[in-house]
Amino acid sequence: MSVKALIMAGGVGKRFWPKSTVDKPKQFLKITSDKTMIQETFARINRLIPKENICVVTNRDHENHIFAQLDIPKKNVLLEPAMRNTAAAIGYGMVFFDTDDILIVLPSDHYIADIERFLGTLRVAIEFARNNDAIVTLGIKPTRPETGYGYIEIEDISPELMQVYPVKKFREKPNLETAYAYLETGRFFWNSGMFIFRIAVMEEAFEMYMPQLYRAIRSMRTSKGEENFYEMVEEEYGKLESISIDYGVLERATNVYVIPSEFGWSDVGSWDALYELSMKDNNGNHIEAKESIVRDVNNCMILAEGKKIAIAHVEDLIVITEGDTILIMKRGTSQDVKMMAKE
Repeated sequence: MSVKALIMAGGVGKRFWPKSTVDKPKQFLKITSDKTMIQETFARINRLIPKENICVVTNRDHENHIFAQLDIPKKNVLLEPAMRNTAAAIGYGMVFFDTDDILIVLPSDHYIADIERFLGTLRVAIEFARNNDAIVTLGIKPTRPETGYGYIEIEDISPELMQVYPVKKFREKPNLETAYAYLETGRFFWNSGMFIFRIAVMEEAFEMYMPQLYRAIRSMRTSKGEENFYEMVEEEYGKLESISIDYGVLERATNVYVIPSEFGWSDVGSWDALYELSMKDNNGNHIEAKESIVRDVNNCMILAEGKKIAIAHVEDLIVITEGDTILIMKRGTSQDVKMMAKE
């Protein structure tokens, strides 16, 4: 029973426009350090699992970024013929592992501050998945009434970190009043989008809740290694519905468990989220520029690498420059970026 990892790197990263583009989305950018997001993710899990046991699933257009940024065997890069959301991506990845393997599924573009604690939490999840027919997820202990995340509810009124609890219910992104109520109970955790399970257990869940995907997985596994394998994959993918693993399986299955976790996690899902993570000066500003002239500026994030900027008498702004594009918006509204990226 070997432990493997699957990094999902198929996102388009619209919420980090104009830095992130269709050709080079967020996971391939240096957002939180001098390494790209996917390099950070790969390095973290590589401390627990050898690189030969780590696969990346992405779309064909981003294959060049994977090999430019990661030291990974070519056979470990799995190219989806179409974007069909996380259920299909995970199902496709499972084809390349043995059914008794334990699989750790990770998004490619999250931030984690305490890597040792993160790896320790994964070890707890691996051990539980090894001994139980369970799908395990990591639930992040909330630090604020966040309306941008889905939540995981458990029954226990005093849960301990790094212990395993059955999931009572997955909850959609709440309004602010509901988020405050969740925070007060201590029974709700942010849904991190990280999962640990034995391949056979997830296949059984697909068979029960997503039979079309299950049949596609079986067909692909049977045809793996044959000359026309990728033509068959393309045909099967074209038939699949686009649905997340949360909606397709986790919200319906009865064998889902969560580990309350606290290791400095963020999905870095917006420019606002990046501002919260960033180092700031005494006025609450984070500024990256070739040269900056600043007068009476408070609580702003300005990313203008290679440019000289002058800014005065403003507060709570996000200013992002990329080439000849400049994004200027009020802090707290950065979820609107993905709409502007379409225009």
